[in-house]
Amino acid sequence: MYTLDEWKAVLLKNLLELQQLEGQDANTRIRRSLKEQEIGQHCCQAGESLSDPDLTLLKEALGLDEQQWHAYKSKVRPEQE
Repeated sequence: MYTLDEWKAVLLKNLLELQQLEGQDANTRIRRSLKEQEIGQHCCQAGESLSDPDLTLLKEALGLDEQQWHAYKSKVRPEQE
């Protein structure tokens, strides 16, 4: 289980990597989609492991509002059975 600082480092790295994925070619679009799913998965995991006050601090540190946070979480695909 990660601490607030560890989640902040992981998600900041993810968001920076997403920002660097520019272009409209098919390969870049796929990579962006996969990175958004990874960010969403990390948002879900952070939400499960952090207290509500720490989660609020994390969102503020990342510059994400509730709508953006939930948008990333919605990118997570359910596990295939």
